[in-house]
Amino acid sequence: MTNTPRYIKLLVTYDGSAFFGYQYQPHIPTVQGELERAFKLITGEKSRGVGAGRTDTGVHAVEQVVLFRTECPIPVEKLIIGMNSALPGALRICRAEEVEESFHPCFSARGKHYRYLYRLVDTRSPFLERFFWQLEQTPDVAKMHEAAGLLVGEHDFAAFAKSPHQYESTVRTVLETSVVRTDELITFDVIGTGFMHNMVRNMAKALQLIGSGQMRSEEILELYRNQNRRRLGAPAPPGGLYLMKVMY
Repeated sequence: MTNTPRYIKLLVTYDGSAFFGYQYQPHIPTVQGELERAFKLITGEKSRGVGAGRTDTGVHAVEQVVLFRTECPIPVEKLIIGMNSALPGALRICRAEEVEESFHPCFSARGKHYRYLYRLVDTRSPFLERFFWQLEQTPDVAKMHEAAGLLVGEHDFAAFAKSPHQYESTVRTVLETSVVRTDELITFDVIGTGFMHNMVRNMAKALQLIGSGQMRSEEILELYRNQNRRRLGAPAPPGGLYLMKVMY
Protein backbone atom coordinates (compact mmCIF):
# COMPACT_ATOMS: atom_id res chain seq x y z
CA MET A 1 0.00 0.00 0.00
CA THR A 2 1.41 3.36 -1.01
CA ASN A 3 0.81 6.67 0.69
CA THR A 4 -0.87 9.59 -1.04
CA PRO A 5 1.70 11.82 -2.78
CA ARG A 6 2.49 15.05 -0.97
CA TYR A 7 4.03 18.21 -2.39
CA ILE A 8 6.38 20.05 -0.05
CA LYS A 9 7.32 23.68 -0.71
CA LEU A 10 10.61 24.66 0.92
CA LEU A 11 11.84 28.20 1.48
CA VAL A 12 15.64 28.02 1.43
CA THR A 13 18.48 30.49 1.88
CA TYR A 14 22.09 30.04 0.84
CA ASP A 15 25.51 31.56 0.38
CA GLY A 16 26.03 31.03 -3.33
CA SER A 17 29.83 31.24 -3.08
CA ALA A 18 29.78 27.72 -1.59
CA PHE A 19 28.08 26.18 -4.63
CA PHE A 20 28.43 25.86 -8.39
CA GLY A 21 24.97 27.32 -8.92
CA TYR A 22 21.55 25.89 -8.14
CA GLN A 23 21.22 23.21 -10.82
CA TYR A 24 22.54 19.72 -10.13
CA GLN A 25 25.91 18.81 -11.62
CA PRO A 26 27.72 15.55 -10.90
CA HIS A 27 30.72 15.51 -8.56
CA ILE A 28 30.55 19.19 -7.57
CA PRO A 29 28.47 20.93 -4.85
CA THR A 30 25.25 22.55 -6.06
CA VAL A 31 22.21 23.75 -4.13
CA GLN A 32 19.88 21.27 -5.85
CA GLY A 33 22.31 18.42 -5.35
CA GLU A 34 22.70 19.08 -1.63
CA LEU A 35 18.95 19.44 -1.09
CA GLU A 36 18.18 16.21 -2.94
CA ARG A 37 20.89 14.36 -1.01
CA ALA A 38 19.49 15.56 2.34
CA PHE A 39 15.91 14.83 1.28
CA LYS A 40 16.77 11.24 0.37
CA LEU A 41 18.69 10.79 3.62
CA ILE A 42 15.69 11.87 5.73
CA THR A 43 12.79 10.42 3.72
CA GLY A 44 14.47 7.45 2.04
CA GLU A 45 13.10 8.70 -1.29
CA LYS A 46 14.86 10.00 -4.37
CA SER A 47 13.00 13.13 -5.45
CA ARG A 48 13.82 16.08 -7.65
CA GLY A 49 14.09 19.50 -6.04
CA VAL A 50 12.41 21.88 -8.49
CA GLY A 51 13.54 25.44 -7.89
CA ALA A 52 11.97 28.79 -8.73
CA GLY A 53 15.16 29.84 -10.50
CA ARG A 54 18.59 28.52 -11.44
CA THR A 55 20.96 30.91 -9.71
CA ASP A 56 24.49 30.96 -11.09
CA THR A 57 27.72 30.07 -9.34
CA GLY A 58 28.34 32.65 -6.62
CA VAL A 59 24.80 34.09 -6.63
CA HIS A 60 23.01 34.06 -3.28
CA ALA A 61 19.40 33.54 -2.26
CA VAL A 62 17.57 34.96 0.73
CA GLU A 63 14.31 33.23 -0.23
CA GLN A 64 14.59 30.57 -2.92
CA VAL A 65 11.55 28.31 -3.37
CA VAL A 66 12.03 24.56 -3.94
CA LEU A 67 9.36 21.88 -4.43
CA PHE A 68 9.68 18.17 -3.55
CA ARG A 69 7.20 15.36 -4.22
CA THR A 70 7.10 12.63 -1.58
CA GLU A 71 5.03 9.77 -0.21
CA CYS A 72 6.82 9.92 3.13
CA PRO A 73 4.43 10.82 6.00
CA ILE A 74 7.04 12.74 8.01
CA PRO A 75 5.63 16.10 9.26
CA VAL A 76 7.11 19.18 7.60
CA GLU A 77 8.46 20.45 10.94
CA LYS A 78 10.53 17.31 11.40
CA LEU A 79 11.55 17.36 7.73
CA ILE A 80 13.07 20.82 8.21
CA ILE A 81 14.99 19.73 11.30
CA GLY A 82 16.24 16.56 9.67
CA MET A 83 17.30 18.13 6.40
CA ASN A 84 19.01 21.09 8.07
CA SER A 85 21.05 18.66 10.16
CA ALA A 86 22.26 17.04 6.93
CA LEU A 87 22.90 20.20 4.91
CA PRO A 88 26.15 22.20 4.80
CA GLY A 89 26.23 25.41 6.82
CA ALA A 90 25.98 27.59 3.71
CA LEU A 91 22.48 26.23 2.96
CA ARG A 92 19.45 26.34 5.25
CA ILE A 93 15.73 25.61 5.04
CA CYS A 94 13.76 28.44 6.66
CA ARG A 95 10.21 27.19 6.24
CA ALA A 96 8.23 24.34 4.70
CA GLU A 97 4.58 23.75 3.89
CA GLU A 98 2.40 21.36 1.93
CA VAL A 99 0.96 22.71 -1.31
CA GLU A 100 -1.41 21.53 -4.03
CA GLU A 101 -0.18 19.35 -6.88
CA SER A 102 -0.84 22.22 -9.30
CA PHE A 103 1.78 24.46 -7.63
CA HIS A 104 5.02 24.98 -9.56
CA PRO A 105 7.86 27.11 -8.10
CA CYS A 106 8.64 28.74 -11.44
CA PHE A 107 5.45 28.68 -13.52
CA SER A 108 3.18 29.68 -10.61
CA ALA A 109 5.31 32.74 -9.77
CA ARG A 110 3.91 36.21 -10.43
CA GLY A 111 7.25 37.93 -10.02
CA LYS A 112 10.71 37.96 -8.48
CA HIS A 113 12.66 40.46 -6.42
CA TYR A 114 16.42 40.64 -6.92
CA ARG A 115 18.90 42.83 -5.08
CA TYR A 116 22.40 43.79 -6.16
CA LEU A 117 24.89 45.13 -3.63
CA TYR A 118 27.81 47.46 -4.36
CA ARG A 119 30.27 48.27 -1.57
CA LEU A 120 32.41 51.42 -1.53
CA VAL A 121 35.95 50.61 -0.41
CA ASP A 122 39.35 52.29 -0.27
CA THR A 123 41.04 48.99 -1.11
CA ARG A 124 39.39 45.79 -2.30
CA SER A 125 39.19 43.07 0.34
CA PRO A 126 39.14 39.30 -0.31
CA PHE A 127 36.73 38.99 2.63
CA LEU A 128 34.10 41.15 0.90
CA GLU A 129 34.56 39.74 -2.59
CA ARG A 130 31.99 36.96 -2.17
CA PHE A 131 29.14 39.27 -1.16
CA PHE A 132 29.59 42.65 -2.89
CA TRP A 133 30.89 44.34 -6.00
CA GLN A 134 33.62 46.45 -4.44
CA LEU A 135 33.97 49.93 -5.95
CA GLU A 136 37.08 51.97 -5.26
CA GLN A 137 35.62 55.09 -6.87
CA THR A 138 32.32 56.52 -5.64
CA PRO A 139 29.70 56.59 -8.43
CA ASP A 140 26.97 59.17 -8.91
CA VAL A 141 24.10 57.37 -7.13
CA ALA A 142 21.52 59.92 -8.27
CA LYS A 143 22.36 59.15 -11.91
CA MET A 144 22.20 55.43 -11.19
CA HIS A 145 18.75 55.81 -9.62
CA GLU A 146 17.51 57.90 -12.54
CA ALA A 147 18.85 55.36 -15.04
CA ALA A 148 17.26 52.49 -13.12
CA GLY A 149 13.92 54.13 -13.78
CA LEU A 150 14.47 53.59 -17.50
CA LEU A 151 14.48 49.84 -16.86
CA VAL A 152 10.88 49.92 -15.64
CA GLY A 153 8.20 48.78 -18.08
CA GLU A 154 7.91 46.27 -20.90
CA HIS A 155 11.05 46.29 -23.03
CA ASP A 156 13.13 44.04 -25.26
CA PHE A 157 16.01 43.16 -22.93
CA ALA A 158 17.99 41.13 -25.52
CA ALA A 159 21.09 43.27 -24.86
CA PHE A 160 20.93 42.31 -21.18
CA ALA A 161 20.70 38.52 -21.68
CA LYS A 162 23.66 36.13 -21.89
CA SER A 163 22.24 34.08 -24.79
CA PRO A 164 19.18 35.93 -26.10
CA HIS A 165 18.69 33.56 -29.06
CA GLN A 166 17.68 30.70 -26.76
CA TYR A 167 14.45 32.50 -25.80
CA GLU A 168 11.28 32.61 -27.85
CA SER A 169 10.94 36.23 -26.77
CA THR A 170 13.37 38.57 -25.02
CA VAL A 171 10.64 41.00 -24.00
CA ARG A 172 10.31 41.22 -20.22
CA THR A 173 8.40 43.46 -17.81
CA VAL A 174 10.14 45.23 -14.94
CA LEU A 175 7.71 46.50 -12.32
CA GLU A 176 9.90 48.47 -9.96
CA THR A 177 13.51 49.59 -9.44
CA SER A 178 15.47 51.67 -6.96
CA VAL A 179 19.07 52.59 -6.20
CA VAL A 180 19.81 53.74 -2.65
CA ARG A 181 23.06 54.56 -0.84
CA THR A 182 23.36 53.88 2.89
CA ASP A 183 26.82 54.76 4.19
CA GLU A 184 29.25 52.60 2.19
CA LEU A 185 26.55 50.36 0.73
CA ILE A 186 24.72 50.98 -2.57
CA THR A 187 21.63 48.81 -3.09
CA PHE A 188 19.99 48.20 -6.46
CA ASP A 189 16.57 46.55 -6.17
CA VAL A 190 14.59 45.29 -9.14
CA ILE A 191 11.20 43.53 -9.23
CA GLY A 192 9.89 41.99 -12.42
CA THR A 193 7.58 39.32 -13.76
CA GLY A 194 10.48 37.33 -15.21
CA PHE A 195 14.21 37.53 -15.88
CA MET A 196 16.65 35.99 -18.35
CA HIS A 197 20.10 34.55 -17.63
CA ASN A 198 22.49 37.34 -16.49
CA MET A 199 19.78 39.98 -16.99
CA VAL A 200 20.03 41.51 -13.51
CA ARG A 201 23.83 41.37 -13.46
CA ASN A 202 23.90 43.21 -16.79
CA MET A 203 21.47 45.78 -15.42
CA ALA A 204 23.80 46.25 -12.45
CA LYS A 205 26.75 46.66 -14.85
CA ALA A 206 24.90 49.29 -16.87
CA LEU A 207 24.13 51.28 -13.73
CA GLN A 208 27.76 51.10 -12.61
CA LEU A 209 28.93 52.37 -16.00
CA ILE A 210 26.43 55.23 -15.82
CA GLY A 211 27.35 56.09 -12.23
CA SER A 212 31.05 56.21 -13.10
CA GLY A 213 30.49 58.37 -16.18
CA GLN A 214 31.44 55.68 -18.70
CA MET A 215 27.94 55.50 -20.16
CA ARG A 216 24.99 57.87 -20.62
CA SER A 217 21.57 57.03 -19.18
CA GLU A 218 20.04 57.45 -22.63
CA GLU A 219 22.11 54.53 -23.87
CA ILE A 220 19.76 52.16 -22.05
CA LEU A 221 17.05 53.19 -24.50
CA GLU A 222 19.52 52.66 -27.34
CA LEU A 223 20.26 49.15 -26.04
CA TYR A 224 16.57 48.29 -26.32
CA ARG A 225 16.65 49.35 -29.97
CA ASN A 226 20.03 48.15 -31.24
CA GLN A 227 20.45 45.12 -28.90
CA ASN A 228 24.21 45.74 -28.80
CA ARG A 229 25.29 43.35 -26.06
CA ARG A 230 28.97 44.30 -26.43
CA ARG A 231 28.32 47.79 -25.04
CA LEU A 232 28.05 46.50 -21.48
CA GLY A 233 31.06 44.19 -21.54
CA ALA A 234 31.26 41.54 -18.83
CA PRO A 235 28.30 41.42 -16.42
CA ALA A 236 28.58 42.59 -12.83
CA PRO A 237 30.27 40.03 -10.52
CA PRO A 238 27.92 37.28 -9.26
CA GLY A 239 28.75 37.79 -5.57
CA GLY A 240 26.71 40.99 -5.37
CA LEU A 241 23.47 39.38 -6.55
CA TYR A 242 20.77 38.08 -4.22
CA LEU A 243 17.41 36.46 -5.00
CA MET A 244 15.34 38.16 -2.31
CA LYS A 245 11.84 36.82 -2.86
CA VAL A 246 9.60 34.93 -5.27
CA MET A 247 6.03 36.28 -5.39
CA TYR A 248 2.98 34.05 -5.90
